[in-house]
Amino acid sequence: MYIPPAFRLEDRDAIVEVMRDNAFAVLVAHRGETVEISHLPLMVEERGADLVIRGHVARANPIVALIEAGASATAVFSGPHAYISPDWYASADQVPTWNYVAVHAGGRLQAVPAAEDTTALLADLSAEHETPLAPKRPWTHGKMRDGLMARMIKGVLAFELPVERLEAKSKMAQNKKPEDIAGAVKGLRGRGDVGNIAVAEIMEG
Repeated sequence: MYIPPAFRLEDRDAIVEVMRDNAFAVLVAHRGETVEISHLPLMVEERGADLVIRGHVARANPIVALIEAGASATAVFSGPHAYISPDWYASADQVPTWNYVAVHAGGRLQAVPAAEDTTALLADLSAEHETPLAPKRPWTHGKMRDGLMARMIKGVLAFELPVERLEAKSKMAQNKKPEDIAGAVKGLRGRGDVGNIAVAEIMEG
């Protein structure tokens, strides 16, 4: 990923937060001339100093062959982003741009074929997304008919991606004058939606 020095995000905690807050990611795997791309929810796990991405795909997905082959892959996490109008800047002769946060995490895929490990992954994944729905009682596979979950698990493959390469970009007008940043923040807040406000908050620091 092209990252000018001013836009490089290096704080690991901040990077992991971006990944977890934007967990529906894009997984790009390749081996030789074969490239497969999947959109899927991922989990980010810290194991001491190591970072491991966990996920699962349908066994019918062509990317399974690359997972089982231990192919190289990159998980792409897209954070807050927004269009920036040059009319918002105080300075003249500016051009439109897009402010955004992105994280690329790369490594080699590892299949996790054991049914019990797949069950644990799916339980962790659902718990992570069910917990914020409180006071609703969290869904668990225990609510399903006996044996149904076990049969469904046969149709998916769990995997891990130990992160060997991690790079992050936060392009938030760090190269602009304070008055231009202030103008862009005002313009973003004026639009009023969650995405634009999220970018405004990052720009405000």
